[in-house]
Amino acid sequence: MTIALQFARNIHHFYRRPLAAEAVERARYALTDTLGVMLAGSVQPGALKLRQVIEPYAAAGSSRVFGGDLRLNAPDAALLNGMAAHMLDFDDSNSRLYGHTSVAILPALLALADETQAPQEQVIKAYITGFEAASRLGDAVGRYQYTHGWHPTTSLGLFAAVAACAALLALSEAQTAVALSIATSFSCGIKANFGSETKPLIVGHANRNALIAVKLAQQGFTAGAQAFEHHHGYLNVFNSGADNYDIALLTAPWEGDPVLLDRTRGIKQKRFPCCYAILPPIDGILALRQQHDLKPEDIASIRVGVHPIRFPHINVAAPATPLAAKFSLHYCVARALEEGELVLADFIDEARFSRASTRALMQTVSLEPYQSDNAGGAEVVITTRDGRHLSTFIHSAIGASYDNPLPAAENQAKFLHCAALAIGEAAAAEFYQRLSRGELY
Repeated sequence: MTIALQFARNIHHFYRRPLAAEAVERARYALTDTLGVMLAGSVQPGALKLRQVIEPYAAAGSSRVFGGDLRLNAPDAALLNGMAAHMLDFDDSNSRLYGHTSVAILPALLALADETQAPQEQVIKAYITGFEAASRLGDAVGRYQYTHGWHPTTSLGLFAAVAACAALLALSEAQTAVALSIATSFSCGIKANFGSETKPLIVGHANRNALIAVKLAQQGFTAGAQAFEHHHGYLNVFNSGADNYDIALLTAPWEGDPVLLDRTRGIKQKRFPCCYAILPPIDGILALRQQHDLKPEDIASIRVGVHPIRFPHINVAAPATPLAAKFSLHYCVARALEEGELVLADFIDEARFSRASTRALMQTVSLEPYQSDNAGGAEVVITTRDGRHLSTFIHSAIGASYDNPLPAAENQAKFLHCAALAIGEAAAAEFYQRLSRGELY
Protein backbone atom coordinates (compact mmCIF):
# COMPACT_ATOMS: atom_id res chain seq x y z
CA MET A 1 0.00 0.00 0.00
CA THR A 2 1.37 3.43 -0.91
CA ILE A 3 2.07 6.08 1.70
CA ALA A 4 -0.65 8.30 0.26
CA LEU A 5 -3.23 5.54 0.63
CA GLN A 6 -2.11 4.69 4.17
CA PHE A 7 -2.27 8.39 5.06
CA ALA A 8 -5.75 8.60 3.53
CA ARG A 9 -6.92 5.51 5.42
CA ASN A 10 -5.84 7.01 8.73
CA ILE A 11 -7.66 10.24 7.89
CA HIS A 12 -10.85 8.32 7.12
CA HIS A 13 -10.70 6.15 10.22
CA PHE A 14 -9.96 9.12 12.47
CA TYR A 15 -12.81 11.23 11.08
CA ARG A 16 -15.24 8.42 11.84
CA ARG A 17 -14.16 8.04 15.46
CA PRO A 18 -16.41 9.40 18.20
CA LEU A 19 -14.88 12.51 19.74
CA ALA A 20 -15.00 13.60 23.35
CA ALA A 21 -16.80 16.83 24.20
CA GLU A 22 -13.47 18.16 25.46
CA ALA A 23 -11.97 17.89 21.97
CA VAL A 24 -14.95 19.68 20.43
CA GLU A 25 -14.63 22.49 22.98
CA ARG A 26 -10.92 22.79 22.28
CA ALA A 27 -11.61 23.03 18.55
CA ARG A 28 -14.14 25.82 19.10
CA TYR A 29 -11.53 27.64 21.17
CA ALA A 30 -9.15 27.45 18.19
CA LEU A 31 -11.85 28.51 15.75
CA THR A 32 -12.71 31.60 17.78
CA ASP A 33 -9.09 32.63 18.19
CA THR A 34 -8.36 32.17 14.49
CA LEU A 35 -11.41 34.14 13.37
CA GLY A 36 -10.42 37.00 15.66
CA VAL A 37 -6.92 37.34 14.24
CA MET A 38 -8.29 36.79 10.73
CA LEU A 39 -10.58 39.79 11.13
CA ALA A 40 -7.72 41.94 12.43
CA GLY A 41 -5.51 40.82 9.55
CA SER A 42 -8.17 41.51 6.94
CA VAL A 43 -7.72 45.29 7.23
CA GLN A 44 -3.91 45.29 7.13
CA PRO A 45 -2.12 46.63 4.04
CA GLY A 46 -0.84 43.26 2.82
CA ALA A 47 -4.27 41.65 2.95
CA LEU A 48 -5.84 44.64 1.21
CA LYS A 49 -3.23 44.54 -1.58
CA LEU A 50 -3.98 40.88 -2.23
CA ARG A 51 -7.70 41.56 -2.29
CA GLN A 52 -7.18 44.35 -4.84
CA VAL A 53 -5.38 41.87 -7.09
CA ILE A 54 -7.73 38.90 -6.65
CA GLU A 55 -11.21 40.40 -6.41
CA PRO A 56 -11.47 41.75 -10.00
CA TYR A 57 -10.75 38.26 -11.38
CA ALA A 58 -12.55 36.11 -8.81
CA ALA A 59 -15.83 34.38 -9.53
CA ALA A 60 -18.68 35.05 -7.16
CA GLY A 61 -19.70 32.36 -4.72
CA SER A 62 -21.14 31.62 -1.31
CA SER A 63 -17.94 31.60 0.76
CA ARG A 64 -17.41 34.50 3.14
CA VAL A 65 -14.42 36.79 2.93
CA PHE A 66 -14.23 37.78 6.58
CA GLY A 67 -14.10 41.45 7.45
CA GLY A 68 -16.90 42.61 5.15
CA ASP A 69 -19.88 41.48 3.10
CA LEU A 70 -17.96 40.01 0.16
CA ARG A 71 -18.61 36.39 -0.83
CA LEU A 72 -16.50 34.59 -3.43
CA ASN A 73 -15.84 31.13 -4.77
CA ALA A 74 -14.34 28.85 -2.13
CA PRO A 75 -10.70 28.73 -3.37
CA ASP A 76 -10.35 32.51 -3.63
CA ALA A 77 -12.10 33.06 -0.30
CA ALA A 78 -9.66 30.57 1.25
CA LEU A 79 -6.74 32.48 -0.26
CA LEU A 80 -7.86 35.87 1.06
CA ASN A 81 -8.89 34.56 4.49
CA GLY A 82 -5.71 32.51 4.80
CA MET A 83 -3.52 35.55 4.21
CA ALA A 84 -5.61 37.64 6.61
CA ALA A 85 -5.46 35.00 9.34
CA HIS A 86 -1.65 34.88 9.30
CA MET A 87 -1.09 38.55 8.41
CA LEU A 88 -0.35 39.61 12.00
CA ASP A 89 1.34 36.38 13.12
CA PHE A 90 -1.05 36.31 16.08
CA ASP A 91 -2.51 32.86 15.37
CA ASP A 92 -1.95 29.60 17.24
CA SER A 93 0.79 27.07 16.58
CA ASN A 94 1.70 23.44 17.25
CA SER A 95 5.16 22.21 18.20
CA ARG A 96 4.62 18.84 16.50
CA LEU A 97 4.15 20.64 13.20
CA TYR A 98 6.78 23.32 13.96
CA GLY A 99 4.32 25.79 12.56
CA HIS A 100 0.85 27.29 12.67
CA THR A 101 -1.90 24.70 12.44
CA SER A 102 -5.26 26.45 12.55
CA VAL A 103 -4.43 28.96 9.79
CA ALA A 104 -3.31 26.05 7.64
CA ILE A 105 -6.74 24.42 7.98
CA LEU A 106 -9.57 26.78 8.81
CA PRO A 107 -9.56 29.23 5.87
CA ALA A 108 -9.99 26.35 3.41
CA LEU A 109 -12.36 24.42 5.66
CA LEU A 110 -14.62 27.38 6.41
CA ALA A 111 -14.77 28.35 2.73
CA LEU A 112 -15.82 24.81 1.89
CA ALA A 113 -18.31 24.75 4.76
CA ASP A 114 -19.93 27.94 3.47
CA GLU A 115 -20.18 26.40 0.01
CA THR A 116 -21.69 23.12 1.19
CA GLN A 117 -23.54 24.39 4.27
CA ALA A 118 -22.17 21.39 6.13
CA PRO A 119 -23.49 20.77 9.66
CA GLN A 120 -21.40 22.56 12.27
CA GLU A 121 -20.49 19.38 14.11
CA GLN A 122 -19.02 17.93 10.91
CA VAL A 123 -16.95 21.06 10.34
CA ILE A 124 -15.54 20.87 13.86
CA LYS A 125 -14.78 17.18 13.43
CA ALA A 126 -13.05 17.87 10.11
CA TYR A 127 -10.89 20.54 11.78
CA ILE A 128 -9.85 18.07 14.49
CA THR A 129 -9.02 15.55 11.76
CA GLY A 130 -6.87 18.11 9.96
CA PHE A 131 -5.09 18.99 13.20
CA GLU A 132 -4.36 15.29 13.73
CA ALA A 133 -3.02 14.94 10.19
CA ALA A 134 -0.73 17.95 10.62
CA SER A 135 0.65 16.62 13.88
CA ARG A 136 1.21 13.07 12.65
CA LEU A 137 2.95 14.29 9.51
CA GLY A 138 4.99 16.67 11.66
CA ASP A 139 6.04 13.75 13.87
CA ALA A 140 7.12 11.81 10.78
CA VAL A 141 9.27 14.51 9.19
CA GLY A 142 10.55 15.94 12.48
CA ARG A 143 12.50 19.19 12.65
CA TYR A 144 14.32 18.64 9.38
CA GLN A 145 12.18 20.88 7.20
CA TYR A 146 12.08 23.60 9.83
CA THR A 147 15.85 23.64 10.28
CA HIS A 148 16.55 23.49 6.54
CA GLY A 149 14.59 26.56 5.54
CA TRP A 150 11.13 25.24 4.74
CA HIS A 151 8.07 26.88 6.30
CA PRO A 152 6.19 23.90 7.82
CA THR A 153 2.95 25.88 8.18
CA THR A 154 2.68 25.56 4.40
CA SER A 155 5.03 22.72 3.43
CA LEU A 156 3.23 20.44 5.92
CA GLY A 157 0.08 22.36 6.81
CA LEU A 158 -1.21 22.07 3.25
CA PHE A 159 -1.83 18.36 3.88
CA ALA A 160 -3.79 19.16 7.03
CA ALA A 161 -6.18 21.29 5.00
CA VAL A 162 -6.46 18.52 2.41
CA ALA A 163 -7.29 16.04 5.17
CA ALA A 164 -9.94 18.30 6.71
CA CYS A 165 -11.60 19.20 3.41
CA ALA A 166 -11.51 15.63 2.08
CA ALA A 167 -13.17 14.47 5.29
CA LEU A 168 -15.87 17.14 5.08
CA LEU A 169 -16.62 16.24 1.45
CA ALA A 170 -16.70 12.51 2.30
CA LEU A 171 -14.13 11.64 -0.36
CA SER A 172 -13.27 7.96 -0.61
CA GLU A 173 -9.91 6.70 0.62
CA ALA A 174 -8.71 6.47 -2.98
CA GLN A 175 -9.84 10.02 -3.77
CA THR A 176 -8.23 11.34 -0.59
CA ALA A 177 -4.97 9.61 -1.52
CA VAL A 178 -5.05 11.36 -4.90
CA ALA A 179 -5.72 14.73 -3.24
CA LEU A 180 -2.74 14.19 -0.94
CA SER A 181 -0.57 13.24 -3.91
CA ILE A 182 -1.65 16.33 -5.84
CA ALA A 183 -0.74 18.39 -2.79
CA THR A 184 2.86 17.13 -2.84
CA SER A 185 3.38 19.29 -5.94
CA PHE A 186 1.67 22.28 -4.33
CA SER A 187 3.77 22.17 -1.17
CA CYS A 188 6.04 25.20 -0.74
CA GLY A 189 7.14 28.02 1.54
CA ILE A 190 10.59 29.20 2.64
CA LYS A 191 11.65 30.90 5.85
CA ALA A 192 13.62 33.58 3.99
CA ASN A 193 10.31 35.41 3.57
CA PHE A 194 9.61 35.60 7.31
CA GLY A 195 8.96 39.18 8.36
CA SER A 196 7.42 40.12 5.01
CA GLU A 197 3.95 40.06 3.48
CA THR A 198 4.92 36.96 1.52
CA LYS A 199 4.88 34.79 4.65
CA PRO A 200 1.10 35.08 5.13
CA LEU A 201 0.54 35.09 1.36
CA ILE A 202 1.85 31.54 1.11
CA VAL A 203 -0.46 30.48 3.95
CA GLY A 204 -3.34 31.79 1.86
CA HIS A 205 -2.11 29.93 -1.20
CA ALA A 206 -1.73 26.70 0.78
CA ASN A 207 -5.39 26.91 1.76
CA ARG A 208 -6.43 27.66 -1.82
CA ASN A 209 -4.29 24.84 -3.17
CA ALA A 210 -5.69 22.37 -0.65
CA LEU A 211 -9.19 23.08 -1.89
CA ILE A 212 -8.12 22.72 -5.51
CA ALA A 213 -6.42 19.39 -4.76
CA VAL A 214 -9.52 18.05 -3.06
CA LYS A 215 -11.88 19.30 -5.76
CA LEU A 216 -9.69 17.82 -8.52
CA ALA A 217 -9.55 14.46 -6.76
CA GLN A 218 -13.32 14.53 -6.45
CA GLN A 219 -13.49 14.95 -10.25
CA GLY A 220 -11.29 11.92 -10.92
CA PHE A 221 -8.02 13.79 -11.52
CA THR A 222 -4.83 11.73 -11.51
CA ALA A 223 -1.57 12.01 -9.56
CA GLY A 224 1.48 9.84 -9.01
CA ALA A 225 0.55 6.99 -6.71
CA GLN A 226 4.02 7.10 -5.10
CA ALA A 227 4.22 10.87 -4.80
CA PHE A 228 5.49 10.59 -1.22
CA GLU A 229 7.97 7.68 -1.41
CA HIS A 230 9.27 8.02 -4.99
CA HIS A 231 12.99 8.81 -5.23
CA HIS A 232 11.92 12.20 -6.59
CA GLY A 233 8.89 12.34 -4.32
CA TYR A 234 7.89 14.60 -1.47
CA LEU A 235 9.87 12.93 1.32
CA ASN A 236 13.16 12.72 -0.53
CA VAL A 237 12.85 16.22 -1.95
CA PHE A 238 11.79 17.97 1.25
CA ASN A 239 13.64 15.76 3.77
CA SER A 240 16.66 14.71 1.67
CA GLY A 241 16.48 10.97 2.26
CA ALA A 242 15.13 8.28 4.57
CA ASP A 243 17.55 9.13 7.39
CA ASN A 244 15.62 12.36 7.95
CA TYR A 245 12.09 11.06 8.43
CA ASP A 246 10.20 8.17 10.05
CA ILE A 247 7.17 7.52 7.92
CA ALA A 248 5.82 4.86 10.30
CA LEU A 249 4.78 7.71 12.61
CA LEU A 250 2.36 8.78 9.88
CA THR A 251 1.26 5.46 8.41
CA ALA A 252 0.75 3.44 11.61
CA PRO A 253 -2.85 3.53 12.90
CA TRP A 254 -3.68 6.78 14.67
CA GLU A 255 -4.57 5.56 18.13
CA GLY A 256 -5.03 7.26 21.48
CA ASP A 257 -6.52 10.62 22.32
CA PRO A 258 -6.59 13.32 19.63
CA VAL A 259 -3.39 15.36 19.47
CA LEU A 260 -5.58 18.42 20.03
CA LEU A 261 -5.89 17.23 23.65
CA ASP A 262 -2.14 16.74 24.16
CA ARG A 263 -1.59 18.63 27.39
CA THR A 264 1.91 19.86 26.54
CA ARG A 265 2.31 19.64 22.74
CA GLY A 266 -1.18 20.35 21.45
CA ILE A 267 -2.43 23.77 20.51
CA LYS A 268 -0.33 26.80 21.48
CA GLN A 269 -2.16 30.12 21.60
CA LYS A 270 -0.36 33.44 21.31
CA ARG A 271 -0.63 36.02 24.05
CA PHE A 272 1.30 38.62 22.04
CA PRO A 273 1.37 39.31 18.26
CA CYS A 274 4.94 38.32 17.45
CA CYS A 275 6.93 35.21 16.52
CA TYR A 276 6.15 32.37 18.92
CA ALA A 277 9.82 31.90 19.80
CA ILE A 278 9.82 35.41 21.31
CA LEU A 279 6.90 34.77 23.68
CA PRO A 280 8.84 32.92 26.43
CA PRO A 281 11.47 35.70 26.63
CA ILE A 282 8.69 38.31 26.83
CA ASP A 283 7.04 36.44 29.70
CA GLY A 284 10.42 36.49 31.47
CA ILE A 285 10.96 40.20 30.81
CA LEU A 286 7.50 41.10 32.09
CA ALA A 287 7.92 38.95 35.20
CA LEU A 288 11.23 40.63 36.12
CA ARG A 289 9.81 44.06 35.27
CA GLN A 290 6.93 43.56 37.67
CA GLN A 291 8.91 41.85 40.44
CA HIS A 292 11.61 44.51 40.55
CA ASP A 293 9.65 47.57 39.35
CA LEU A 294 12.10 48.04 36.49
CA LYS A 295 12.18 51.14 34.32
CA PRO A 296 14.01 51.49 30.99
CA GLU A 297 16.53 53.83 32.58
CA ASP A 298 17.48 51.08 35.07
CA ILE A 299 18.78 48.74 32.38
CA ALA A 300 22.44 48.18 31.62
CA SER A 301 22.05 44.97 29.61
CA ILE A 302 19.56 42.23 28.80
CA ARG A 303 20.78 38.78 27.85
CA VAL A 304 18.30 36.24 26.49
CA GLY A 305 19.03 32.57 25.93
CA VAL A 306 16.86 30.37 23.69
CA HIS A 307 17.12 26.92 22.14
CA PRO A 308 19.41 26.88 19.06
CA ILE A 309 16.48 25.97 16.80
CA ARG A 310 14.84 29.30 17.71
CA PHE A 311 17.93 31.45 17.43
CA PRO A 312 18.35 32.25 13.70
CA HIS A 313 14.98 33.76 12.85
CA ILE A 314 14.55 35.96 15.94
CA ASN A 315 18.10 37.33 16.07
CA VAL A 316 17.11 40.45 14.13
CA ALA A 317 18.84 43.35 15.85
CA ALA A 318 17.68 46.04 13.40
CA PRO A 319 14.34 45.18 11.74
CA ALA A 320 13.54 47.28 8.69
CA THR A 321 9.76 47.51 9.11
CA PRO A 322 7.14 47.13 11.85
CA LEU A 323 6.10 43.81 10.29
CA ALA A 324 9.68 42.55 10.29
CA ALA A 325 9.89 43.56 13.97
CA LYS A 326 7.65 40.60 14.82
CA PHE A 327 10.80 38.51 14.37
CA SER A 328 13.11 40.84 16.27
CA LEU A 329 13.70 39.73 19.83
CA HIS A 330 15.53 43.02 20.42
CA TYR A 331 12.53 45.15 19.42
CA CYS A 332 9.95 43.03 21.23
CA VAL A 333 11.95 42.98 24.46
CA ALA A 334 12.46 46.74 24.33
CA ARG A 335 8.77 47.49 23.72
CA ALA A 336 7.65 45.08 26.44
CA LEU A 337 10.06 46.57 28.95
CA GLU A 338 8.95 50.10 28.10
CA GLU A 339 5.19 49.50 28.09
CA GLY A 340 4.61 46.34 30.12
CA GLU A 341 2.93 44.66 27.14
CA LEU A 342 3.09 44.09 23.40
CA VAL A 343 0.10 45.10 21.30
CA LEU A 344 -0.83 45.02 17.63
CA ALA A 345 0.02 48.70 17.24
CA ASP A 346 3.66 47.93 18.07
CA PHE A 347 3.87 46.13 14.72
CA ILE A 348 1.74 48.52 12.67
CA ASP A 349 2.45 52.06 13.91
CA GLU A 350 5.59 53.60 12.38
CA ALA A 351 5.85 56.12 15.23
CA ARG A 352 6.06 53.38 17.85
CA PHE A 353 8.46 51.40 15.70
CA SER A 354 10.81 54.37 15.24
CA ARG A 355 10.70 55.69 18.81
CA ALA A 356 14.17 56.78 19.94
CA SER A 357 13.78 55.36 23.46
CA THR A 358 12.90 51.95 22.01
CA ARG A 359 15.89 52.04 19.68
CA ALA A 360 18.20 52.90 22.56
CA LEU A 361 16.87 50.05 24.69
CA MET A 362 17.28 47.61 21.79
CA GLN A 363 21.01 48.25 21.93
CA THR A 364 21.15 46.67 25.40
CA VAL A 365 19.67 43.35 24.23
CA SER A 366 21.74 40.34 23.24
CA LEU A 367 20.62 36.86 22.21
CA GLU A 368 22.46 33.59 22.53
CA PRO A 369 21.62 29.89 22.17
CA TYR A 370 21.41 27.95 25.42
CA GLN A 371 22.17 24.28 26.08
CA SER A 372 18.80 23.20 27.51
CA ASP A 373 16.77 20.62 25.56
CA ASN A 374 13.66 22.73 26.15
CA ALA A 375 12.88 24.24 22.73
CA GLY A 376 9.96 26.21 24.14
CA GLY A 377 11.71 27.97 27.01
CA ALA A 378 13.87 31.02 27.58
CA GLU A 379 16.48 32.28 30.02
CA VAL A 380 16.44 36.00 30.76
CA VAL A 381 19.21 37.85 32.63
CA ILE A 382 18.95 41.59 33.26
CA THR A 383 21.86 43.60 34.60
CA THR A 384 20.86 46.94 36.08
CA ARG A 385 22.90 50.12 36.19
CA ASP A 386 23.24 49.77 39.96
CA GLY A 387 24.89 46.36 39.55
CA ARG A 388 22.04 43.92 40.21
CA HIS A 389 21.81 40.68 38.20
CA LEU A 390 18.19 39.59 37.86
CA SER A 391 17.33 36.32 36.16
CA THR A 392 14.50 33.93 35.45
CA PHE A 393 13.87 30.82 33.36
CA ILE A 394 10.55 30.43 31.56
CA HIS A 395 9.74 26.79 30.80
CA SER A 396 6.88 27.65 28.46
CA ALA A 397 5.01 30.78 27.46
CA ILE A 398 1.57 31.53 28.84
CA GLY A 399 -0.86 29.98 26.36
CA ALA A 400 1.71 27.40 25.24
CA SER A 401 -0.21 24.32 26.29
CA TYR A 402 -3.37 22.86 27.73
CA ASP A 403 -1.65 22.94 31.12
CA ASN A 404 -0.55 26.57 30.77
CA PRO A 405 -3.48 28.19 28.94
CA LEU A 406 -4.21 31.78 28.11
CA PRO A 407 -6.68 32.89 30.81
CA ALA A 408 -10.28 33.02 29.61
CA ALA A 409 -10.55 36.76 30.16
CA GLU A 410 -7.42 37.41 28.06
CA ASN A 411 -8.70 35.06 25.37
CA GLN A 412 -11.96 37.00 25.11
CA ALA A 413 -10.20 40.36 25.22
CA LYS A 414 -7.86 39.27 22.43
CA PHE A 415 -10.77 38.29 20.19
CA LEU A 416 -12.75 41.45 20.86
CA HIS A 417 -9.78 43.74 20.24
CA CYS A 418 -8.80 41.95 17.03
CA ALA A 419 -12.30 41.67 15.61
CA ALA A 420 -13.19 45.28 16.42
CA LEU A 421 -10.42 46.49 14.11
CA ALA A 422 -12.43 45.16 11.17
CA ILE A 423 -16.09 45.17 12.19
CA GLY A 424 -16.35 47.52 15.19
CA GLU A 425 -16.84 46.82 18.88
CA ALA A 426 -20.57 46.06 18.83
CA ALA A 427 -20.36 43.59 15.95
CA ALA A 428 -17.26 41.99 17.50
CA ALA A 429 -19.10 41.40 20.78
CA GLU A 430 -22.11 39.95 18.96
CA PHE A 431 -19.91 37.66 16.85
CA TYR A 432 -18.09 36.45 19.96
CA GLN A 433 -21.38 35.54 21.61
CA ARG A 434 -22.50 33.61 18.53
CA LEU A 435 -19.24 31.69 18.40
CA SER A 436 -19.50 30.98 22.13
CA ARG A 437 -22.87 29.36 21.45
CA GLY A 438 -21.30 27.23 18.74
CA GLU A 439 -22.92 29.09 15.84
CA LEU A 440 -20.75 28.85 12.76
CA TYR A 441 -22.97 30.47 10.13
